[in-house]
Formats: sequence, C-alpha cells, structure tokens
Amino acid sequence: MVKSMTIKRTLFLVLAAFAASFFSHFFFLNEWWDDRYMLGPNDGLNQIAPFKELLYNEFTNGSFFYSFSFGIGAGTYSQLGYYYSTNIFFLFSVVIVYLFDSMGFIHSPDALFWAQANVWISVMRVTLIITVTTAVFRYMKLTAVPAFTGASLYAISAIYFRHVVYWDFFADAFLWVPLLVLGVEKIIREKHPVWFIVAVAGMIFTNFYFAYINLIFIAIYIAFRSVIKLVNGETPFKIQCKHYIFGGLLGFGMGSIGFVPAVYGYFNNYRPPYEEFVPIWNFADNILFTSLTLLVPPIFILFMWVGSFYKNKLFLLFAAISLFLIILHFSPLAGSVFNGFSAPRNRFEYLAYFAIGGATAAGLQLLSKIKLKEFLKAASLTIITYALYYDSYFLTAYSEETNKGFIILWVAGAVAAVFILFGWIRKSAVLYLLMAVIIIGNITVMNNHQRIVLSENGGADGVTRDYLQSGDYMNKKQMELIQQVQQRDDEALYRMDWRGNDNRNNIPVIQEFNGLSSYTSIQNKNILFFYYHDMEIDMGHESVSRYSGLGDRSNLYSLLRGKYLMHEKNKEEVVPYGFKKILENDNYIIYENTNTLPFIKTTSNLYDEDLVSKADILSREHAMLDGIVVKDAPGDPKTLNQKNNLLEDVSIKPVNATYKNGQLEVTGEKGGLDIQVGGKSKEFIDLYLSFYLENNDRQAPMFRLEINEFQTLRKSHQSLYRTGVNDITARVSSSETLSLRMREGSYTLEDLELYGENYEKLNEITASATQQDQQVDIGDNRITLLFDNTENNSHAVIPIPYERGWQVKVNGEKQELLEANFAFLGTEIDKGPNKIEFVYYPPYFMICLIIAILSCLITAAWGWLNWRKRKNPRV
Repeated sequence: MVKSMTIKRTLFLVLAAFAASFFSHFFFLNEWWDDRYMLGPNDGLNQIAPFKELLYNEFTNGSFFYSFSFGIGAGTYSQLGYYYSTNIFFLFSVVIVYLFDSMGFIHSPDALFWAQANVWISVMRVTLIITVTTAVFRYMKLTAVPAFTGASLYAISAIYFRHVVYWDFFADAFLWVPLLVLGVEKIIREKHPVWFIVAVAGMIFTNFYFAYINLIFIAIYIAFRSVIKLVNGETPFKIQCKHYIFGGLLGFGMGSIGFVPAVYGYFNNYRPPYEEFVPIWNFADNILFTSLTLLVPPIFILFMWVGSFYKNKLFLLFAAISLFLIILHFSPLAGSVFNGFSAPRNRFEYLAYFAIGGATAAGLQLLSKIKLKEFLKAASLTIITYALYYDSYFLTAYSEETNKGFIILWVAGAVAAVFILFGWIRKSAVLYLLMAVIIIGNITVMNNHQRIVLSENGGADGVTRDYLQSGDYMNKKQMELIQQVQQRDDEALYRMDWRGNDNRNNIPVIQEFNGLSSYTSIQNKNILFFYYHDMEIDMGHESVSRYSGLGDRSNLYSLLRGKYLMHEKNKEEVVPYGFKKILENDNYIIYENTNTLPFIKTTSNLYDEDLVSKADILSREHAMLDGIVVKDAPGDPKTLNQKNNLLEDVSIKPVNATYKNGQLEVTGEKGGLDIQVGGKSKEFIDLYLSFYLENNDRQAPMFRLEINEFQTLRKSHQSLYRTGVNDITARVSSSETLSLRMREGSYTLEDLELYGENYEKLNEITASATQQDQQVDIGDNRITLLFDNTENNSHAVIPIPYERGWQVKVNGEKQELLEANFAFLGTEIDKGPNKIEFVYYPPYFMICLIIAILSCLITAAWGWLNWRKRKNPRV
C-alpha cells in the first residue's frame, strides 16, 4: 500500500512538473506551431543545431571520437566536449531520436529537425529539473507543495530560457546542482557518500565548464552549511571533509573519461587573453525588471523582509546563499572568476535561482507561524523596493520593454495581495492560492520575457522554417548541386569551399559535405596557428574560434585537397588560379581545382620548420609543395630559396592620407596607399602583399580593409572576439597598382612585403604527382593507406590536422608521429610497399578508462560497506 502511494505521488509530481514546464514554454510552443523556433540566430544556428546534427550522424554511424567532416578534421570527443559529445542529457536524446528514426517516425534528423525539437527537449528538461529539485527539497524536510513551488522558480527562470535559446547545453547545468546538494546532505546527515560521488562523476563527465561553476557553488554551499546546522547528529566536519575529498576524487576518476580529453581540448585551444580592465562592482543591472539573467521573483523580496524567518535555519541557509550570489551578480570580477578568469560573463545566476527556490520553499512552510504585522511590514517594504527599482527602470528601459515591466508589477501586486490575505485568513486554501499565484505569475513573466527579450529583441523570431531553408542556411538548390559533385567524385576526402550566402562557417556540417571552415569555441590550436601565423590566411572576417576558406590561395587549395569552390551567381566573387566552372544551376556555380594533389604526398625533400618560418609566406607555400616542412628536420635539410621582395622596386603613394615611419593617417572618408608595381606586374599571375596593420584608436569600431578585389573585416580593440593577430597576407590578381584602402583613422602599417606568383612550382608539382596505386580507406577514427613507394621517398604527409591522440603504424610497426607542414599528420615511410595506419583516440582516453573502472569498483565497495554498517551496526 505504501509503495503504491509512493508511485502515485511520484507520478503526480512528474505530471505537475510537466504541466508547469509546458505552460512555461507556451510562447515558444506557439512559435513552433507557426514554424518559428526556440533558437538564437547566431550561435544557435551556427553551433547548436549543426553540432547536434553532426554528432547524431557520427554516433549513429559508430564514430564516437573523430569526424573528418568537421572543419578539415577534428577530434569531436574533446573539441565538442564543451557542447554535446559527452553530454548525458544529449546522449539520452540521441537514443530517443534514433529509436524514432529507426521506426520511421522521423527521417534523417538534420539541423532543421534539431531546431524544431529544441523547445520539446527543453520542456522535457524543465520537467526533469523540477522533479529532481522537488525531491531534493523534500529530502531536506520541506513539504511537497512548497518544495514544488521553489523548484519551479529555479527551473522556470530568466537565465534558463536565455541559455536554451542561445546555448542550450548550458541549461543542462541546472540538473546537477540539486544532485550535488543532495550528495552533500547525504554525507552530512547519513555519512553516505555514494550520491555525492555519482553526482560529481556525472557532472564531470558531462561538461567540464559548468562542472567548474557548479563545484564553486558546492564549495560555497558546504562553507555556509558548515556554519548553519540543520539537524541533530550531523557528521563532524572533519569526517565530512574526508568524504568530500575522497568522494570527489572517486567522482573525478569515474568522470575523467569525459573530463580529461575535453579539458585537454580546452588547453589545446587558442584564444587571446582578455586584456580589458575588470571592475569589481557594476550595479547598473535592474534585477527586478530588466535583467537578462537574474529577475528576482516578488515572493523572495517579500520573504527577505520577514525578520522572524531568519530564525529558521533552513531558510537562513538558502537566504544567505541567495543574497551572497545576488551580490556576486553585480561583480564583473566574480563573472570573470566563474568564467575561468576570462572575460566577465553572467552565466552563473542559475545558482542564485536554486537558492532563491530553496528560500521560497522554506518561507512558504513558515508562513502560518508569523504574525499579521509582519505580513504588513514585509508587504510595505516590498512596495518601497519595487517603487525604487521601478523608477530606475523607467529611466533606463527601452520602450518596448514597458509591457514587461507592467506585467512584473501586476504579478508582484497579485503575490503581495494574496500574501496579505493569508495574513488575515489563515486557511490552507489561501496558502495554496498563494503558491498557485507564485507559479502562474512566474510562468506569465517568463513567457513575456521570452517574447520581448529573446524573440523580438533577441533575434529568435528570425529563426524560421523559411530562413533555415533559404540560401543563407540549408537551401535545396545549393544542396542538390553539392550532391551532384558527391555523386560524380569518389576520390578520398576532397574538400569544397562554401559557407552559404551568409558566410556561416559550419555550413559544411549543415549541408553534409567536407568543407574548409569551422566555428567552435574549442579549436585545435595547431590549425589556428597555421591560419594565424604560419600561413597568415585571411578569413574575410576576423574572429576567434573559427577558421574558414584558404584566402583564395591556389597553392593551399591544392595542398589541402580543396578541390571545389561554390559561388552565388550574379555576385562578384574571386575565383583562384586553376579553378574551372563545371556545374551550375539558376543560382549557383561550382568550380573545380585542376591542380589538386594526391591525398598522400611522399618526398625526401625535408625543410626545417624554424628556417621556413623565417621566410616569406609565398616561400613557405612553395616549401610545402616541393617537400615537407618538419620540426627539427633530420640530417641536412633542404635549403629554401626565398622570393625577392618587390617593394624594393615599387613606389608607394598615400591617397587621402599621410604615411610616415609606419604610421598611416587616413584623413578622407576613405583612403590609404597606392602601391605602384608598374610593368613588372605582367611577369606574375598573382601578387602576395604582407604587412602588419593595427588600428591605433582603441575605441574605434570594426573596419573594412580593401586591396583591389581583396576585402576583409578587422575587429575593434573592444571586441571579445578579436584575434589579436595583426599580420595580414592578401593575395590579389597581379595589377600595376595595388590600392590599399580603409576608412578615416589612425593606423600602424609596417613590415610591408610584396611577392609575385606565376604558379610554375604548382604546375610542376601537379604534373609530376600521381594518384595511381594509392588506396585510401577513411572511417570512424582510422585512416588506412596502401601505396608502393617506388621512388624510395623517406616521408609522407596527409592533409589531416595533427593533434594529440593520433598514433601511426607503418607496415605493422609503431612509428613516430610527425607534425608536418606546420599542422598536419606525417610519418617516416619504408621503401617499396607501405601500409600506413593512423588511429585516433581522445587524449589520455585509455588511462582515464582504467581510472574510471577502478573508481567505479572502489565506489561500489565503499557503498556496500556503508550499507552493511547501516544494516548491522556491529559489523
């Protein structure tokens, strides 16, 4: 009978949580019905939907560690560990979607599917968060309905919906906070560490970033909890600490299999350090009316003014933590600490919501014990608080948010009115009415927050079916043309340069072809440095965490298997040397590179990387065409013949500007330099202009740089996404005059170099290269190469990025893996027949797997011993 009642109560809780979750998403569910989706227009479309599509396809095809179609190849387990590759909630959703896919209910989930599914996945997630959090509050001796009310305030919050729309993997962090708290309380109350271990393990495995944030929170919770005792007979603090340390280590060991490779990916990334001053305090945010991340609910404000509540230790605990975290919300320095000591980010406020939910639940349970005058006093002080903040709100708010402000006031008034009513009429019906008003009022505010802040002003209303099927995303005409190429070409891992009409760097993932661009917060720094420093490849738009294209440089296209290029018709586009038109439809054209080199390049010409790095950019390209560039080249490396700097024979003329000692002052609306090459330009097909350029005005916005047909955008010093790389190389068609132009301003422009390219080296290498007798098998995390080294060359290189985790065998013997051509996989080879096997596993994966297994065994043994002691205290 007891078991039956427990099942019924659990079922009722889940259904109530689902109802609250469903109605809290009511705005976006209506949008979904009208083919508008709960997804941001930037990272939502650039990362969230594409990464889900990519990982779903890789996982269901049995590839769990590496993707050859992500950028120019990447270890997804580590580089996408920040997003979804180890995310337990996402992995569960993959299983569900795969079952539906297998049964024919859905077909080949693509980016559009994941955009459509986001709101429903969120409904399920909020249902789970409310259910779990309610259970944890119940364990802490809070009654059912107050616990549910507090849990709903936590889950249905401004920061939750902000996360879901823009970066929905952040929302999964909500699941782990109550489980961590439960783990701590189990140790304090029962000396039972298993819950804590499992919570740490799951969180550590899922996402290292919010594991870091949540562990800061749980340290804060433990600190407050060590002072505020809730029950008699709590475990002594020294013993608690032993459980936290030992249990934390076991949890880390169990989760290390996901955590360590992802953290390695984070440290193997490159992002310039944040150099701006971070103030300690900034009180500009209005947390009652306009905050994007922390809208404090009215009931919490009311409860803060009830003095007698603080005599209750549970309320005191949650209220103290709430106030502490609310104060931290106003500290950019705290935002920097929670963001790994980088740029300040307001991403930790969900922790405050959890404490606010706990304080609300505790306060609701105490309401019947306070006197009427305290109701009136709290209501009066709350009215004053809202009046002060409301005045501030109207002075600073955008007019379109006025409606949101009135709704918040109406909800606050309704909550305060029922709060006072309960002070007069002490009936349980009124108390239940108050909790209903709290929940419904919060849902109303959040729906309007979604409409005004996230949709109308946040761009989510532009994420529609029509847009996703337009030329800017996954257009049918584009994809049909790409599929024609795929059907006619079965060569090994050729690549196409195409980023859509809107230059989205993950279009290759969305449209399912092997591309030359990638955008993710964690990149392989070997590739980034290849773009930034080794080759100075311009990407058309300066920004961190991404690479795209090959700067319209034919040598690089040939070296990296850039075989195809797609352009929009009737739009001026640059077509590099050696590309010819092969396919077209009404809107798009595809060009083919006539100088594509084999997947396997073998040679005995070795160039030393340190020496090559000192040469000009064009000479570096020629070194990779002629041979292989390696670190610490053995024996007597080949001498590099450097090009002549043509600037010694040209004249430079300022236009609407002055230029002296490397300082360019553009005085006109648009100006710069004219570099007059003259008749010498006829000797070359293309020119390479390299230089250092920096805007001297640190407050100036982004600016456009133009050199004849070459165009690129350079970030402001104030931009968080500035690369900090100011060495630029532009490839332009040979011309008698190079017109370097930018807008009015002051610039440092120095170290100019100019080189001519006639592509004799490329044509020579292409003519001598052969793809015969090369067998290339690529799949999952493995590359197998079969070829006959008839020329007895010493080394081979393939256009797959070098990163830790790759291993190589040559004819069955383990061989040293070389970082060749600055950033790619290379190895020594044998004379005659060669079978080369490259295999990738995430960094430190095997040792972490062993540690995880041992940690699971130790945890099981520890849990079993604790169970025996509880069952038989004498044992």
